[in-house]
Amino acid sequence: MWRCPNCGQTFVSPNLPHSCHVVPLSAHFDGKPELLTIYERLLAAVRERGPVTENVTKSRITFQTQMRFGGIDAPRRDHIVARFVLTRPLESERLLRVDFIPPRYYDHRVRLDSPDDVDDELLGWFAAARDVGDRRHLE
Repeated sequence: MWRCPNCGQTFVSPNLPHSCHVVPLSAHFDGKPELLTIYERLLAAVRERGPVTENVTKSRITFQTQMRFGGIDAPRRDHIVARFVLTRPLESERLLRVDFIPPRYYDHRVRLDSPDDVDDELLGWFAAARDVGDRRHLE
């Protein structure tokens, strides 16, 4: 793992583009306790499968094992947009969008309005994304 000498974040390859603007977690959730509850539920579920590093920057929070495999964008006023990476695109009416990231990844986005949105379907997607984070797709 390569560690950025400026911000201390780690990456699978040297000099990957990233934001060095590291902020405290509270910067994202100040005055938004209901959104913090959604985030904490998602993080707790992701951590049930093992340790995860949280990378908290101004624009997002990412979850990382070896690679960054998911997380959330900076919370909106009344909802969170969760993101996860897979090696294939999913189709679901829940997904806001799916973007191809060459050479082999698909970034999926889903809106979370309440803790109940952190359900079995979403957690299944994040479990598959964690396998990408563990780089199992390269074995």
